[in-house]
Amino acid sequence: TVFSQEGILDAVTKHIVCSDQQALLTADTPTFTNCLVAMHPKTGKSELPTRWTVRTNIINSFVDFMSDLK
Repeated sequence: TVFSQEGILDAVTKHIVCSDQQALLTADTPTFTNCLVAMHPKTGKSELPTRWTVRTNIINSFVDFMSDLK
């Protein structure tokens, strides 16, 4: 798989949605972001998803899903 900001955002969103109640807080923790950087060392902080971008992605994905049901 090729590294991309969109790919990381998708993976982090799925992780957070499928995890426990506090999972959204995970996106901003240093240990989690360090894991992402360890997988792709050239990653800059601006390329990593924040809690806000993940939250927005979850909402947008839900809206798209509901629109597709119509």
